[in-house]
Amino acid sequence: MQVSDIFRFKNREIKALHLTWIAFFICFYVWFNMAPLASSILKSASWLTRDDLRLFAIANVALTIPARILVGMALDRYGPRRVFSVLMVTMAVPTLFFAFGTSREQLFVSRLVLSSVGASFVVGIHMTALWFKPRDIGFAEGFYAGWGNFGSAAAAMTLPTIALTMFGGDDGWRWAVATSGVFMGLYGIFYWFAITDGPTK
Repeated sequence: MQVSDIFRFKNREIKALHLTWIAFFICFYVWFNMAPLASSILKSASWLTRDDLRLFAIANVALTIPARILVGMALDRYGPRRVFSVLMVTMAVPTLFFAFGTSREQLFVSRLVLSSVGASFVVGIHMTALWFKPRDIGFAEGFYAGWGNFGSAAAAMTLPTIALTMFGGDDGWRWAVATSGVFMGLYGIFYWFAITDGPTK
């Protein structure tokens, strides 16, 4: 497989790869949507402290490892299409709860639950393995992981601007976070219908 093959969008394998890395990208974008907005959050919610945000940051990764194990088990039973779609749709819920949270407890629990979205990495690796032959799997999974992980950097680069310019006001961060969650949920629904678990015969 060559780099130029990535642009052969009519190829079923390449289409599946792009659909899957975009799903992973969105998941990581949402997973890391708090840190870039920390200053705005503290300004808007005066009842929060920097220690609270540090606690939320810990919660944001606390369940990732057990979630990856459970998601891996679900993959073996239900396949990556269903698991990825359900993961994105369900994780949109705690994202919205965080976006419009009004107490420390609500924000903490929502970030704790949302840490499960880090299991998205496992799902895409499984999907990619189903679509590509052994001689191409290394490049395909590297491409998937590289662009998917970039979602965290993209969140840092874009969310502050989105919060300030698109929404503005003290609650701009809330709408920026909520928008990312809604988009993830919608993409999860789209992914369900747009892909299969490997090539169909």
